[in-house]
Amino acid sequence: MSEIADSPDDTSSRIVLQKALRESEQRFQSAFQYAGIGMALVEPSGRWLQVNQALCTLLGYTESELLATDFQSVTHPDDLEKSLQSLRQLLEGRVRVYQLEKRYLHKKGRAVWGLLTVSPAGDTAGKPACLVAQIQDITKRKQAQEALRESEAQLRAAHAESELFINSVPSILIGTDASGQITRWNLSASNTFGLSATAVRGKSLKDCGIKWLDPHIDAEIDSWLRMVSRSVTLPFEKDGSQHFLGLTVNWVTFADDQGVGLLITGADITERRHLEEQLRQAQKLEAIGQLAAGIAHEINTPTQYVGDNTTFVKQSWPGISEMARAAQRAAQESATGSLSSETAVRLRQCVEKADLEYLLEEIPRAIDQSLEGVQRVAKIVHAMKEFSHPGLEEKCLLDINRAIETTVTVARNEWKYVSDVVTELDPALPRVPCHGGEFNQVILNLLINAAYAIRQVVGDGSNGKGKIVIATREDQNWVEISIRDTGGGVPEEIQSRIFEPFFTTKPVGQGTGQGLALAYTTIVRKHRGRIWFETVKGKGTTFFIRLPVPAPNPERRS
Repeated sequence: MSEIADSPDDTSSRIVLQKALRESEQRFQSAFQYAGIGMALVEPSGRWLQVNQALCTLLGYTESELLATDFQSVTHPDDLEKSLQSLRQLLEGRVRVYQLEKRYLHKKGRAVWGLLTVSPAGDTAGKPACLVAQIQDITKRKQAQEALRESEAQLRAAHAESELFINSVPSILIGTDASGQITRWNLSASNTFGLSATAVRGKSLKDCGIKWLDPHIDAEIDSWLRMVSRSVTLPFEKDGSQHFLGLTVNWVTFADDQGVGLLITGADITERRHLEEQLRQAQKLEAIGQLAAGIAHEINTPTQYVGDNTTFVKQSWPGISEMARAAQRAAQESATGSLSSETAVRLRQCVEKADLEYLLEEIPRAIDQSLEGVQRVAKIVHAMKEFSHPGLEEKCLLDINRAIETTVTVARNEWKYVSDVVTELDPALPRVPCHGGEFNQVILNLLINAAYAIRQVVGDGSNGKGKIVIATREDQNWVEISIRDTGGGVPEEIQSRIFEPFFTTKPVGQGTGQGLALAYTTIVRKHRGRIWFETVKGKGTTFFIRLPVPAPNPERRS
């Protein structure tokens, strides 16, 4: 029987599927490499197939060194048997996913604690083709748990000695039972809140006397009792002023292995928050400083033709004034019933001298141009004011579309010579909780990068410009912003490094390498969002930002 050739439709579908697969693989690789926790693909035998940078950093190896080992050789001998037992259960199909806390051997010989989650990937004859391992560094949590266990043991042996140990910890250290009632309160906590251990012991953190300023503090504290770990920043009042508290909350098992509760560690980070805010403001003003020449040029152009038109009206005024006086005299004579020939001749001479037809046409145009120039200057100044505003300490509901329009206006001189900017903004976009100033900075960095990428292709723009398209849309519980340029694309060899701090492709003096790193930190860590990019060599790059939408009823634009 002769073979049947694929139809054109089959070939086209296969090409589309192959392209989608490649794009999916790129997104997976980007997420894999830039994950904040250690990740690896592992053969069922235990040999590493692929590892990310976070895992290499956790264990102290280079990528090539780690790939030359297997998971057994970097597992602490005391934890190897339970690891192999869990692995056998997964490979035999008795569990689909397993999770356990175990110790790893750092390259320098010390033990590192990790929370390991393993799941199968692929299928070969009913067996996993490989395993996906996620390893979260929990060394500090284990150390804190061990410190608390030791303190509990010391408490039973010698209560006074234990109290001395706990109170010597420079950070806030608070322990609670399983219901959230305070059982431990060290000296640092007493100094921070102005509340003694005796006054708070047996009470909940919600009603122990701390003057919380978060209106949702009850729900926040209740949520700690349902989670394994949590890091939060909370405002509170002390001595009549607002302070900020940075806390890490973890479930722990006490030394007697009978009771569980919360271990809360932290510190008053008010001064650090103020310094961070000053740094953010300084970075924003630095950006405006970099744009200053362009903004000055943008303001100078309309200011110039306002001045030119004002000068024209002033120079035309003597003729208009003379003509008006002649017309006034003619009107007075006409009121008496006789217009002298001398007055009529004078009026006609004034009309001819002033070139009345020309003035009637040009003066309204000059006034319109001047008003347009004033409005343009006002728009630029308003945009600069919004962009450079220091903003609020806490997130507020932000009009994403307006923030984008403001940033586009401020940065106009950066892109107008090499590209056109098109905005496709969803008018029904919900407002999103954001730090407005930091979001503006992210959009500015991406817009300037897009203009730079286009400039590398079109030069000074004299032979044609590129295009930047900024779009917004709502997608279920997310607001998505995309910034697409027609530059040359991101070279494959640097795609994995694009969000690294201090990495830049610009010449020395033209880039700090902080733009995309700060964008990643702002979107992912501070706003719990996502940022990624798609690029095609010679065609351009699109950056995507996703921010979570509050539920259940986001405020809409009116």
